[in-house]
Amino acid sequence: MKKILLKLIILSSSCLAIVWLLLFSSSSFYGDFNLYYTKEGDDGEYYLNMYQHLPTTPIAVYKLIDGYDKYFWVLYNKEGKEIWHSPYYAYLSDDISGMAIPTKKNNLLRYSSNGGLEVIDLTDKINQVNGKK
Repeated sequence: MKKILLKLIILSSSCLAIVWLLLFSSSSFYGDFNLYYTKEGDDGEYYLNMYQHLPTTPIAVYKLIDGYDKYFWVLYNKEGKEIWHSPYYAYLSDDISGMAIPTKKNNLLRYSSNGGLEVIDLTDKINQVNGKK
């Protein structure tokens, strides 16, 4: 009986931890309250907002105390529709050197992440948001 109860407690705790991390990701909630910086693209078609992670998980609290790599980015079109969100597990720095925001002629987003320079082709996502599929 005790073994079954112990297994049930461990299973419940594991499920609760996974649900907590999924539902309360430190980058799930964002708005003006945690907006850090906005960078507009060269032609004004898109802009990228840099938000600070919220202290909703243990790793987010650590990163906020650590002071480095505590941001995530969200790309919007000029109408304010969300195009792209950096991965929920990504803790990015506020370094925007080498960043390239998409334009009408070029749908590539380039930014530096913890693993180096990332280049993402956003053509499909841009078409999906604009209703062109």
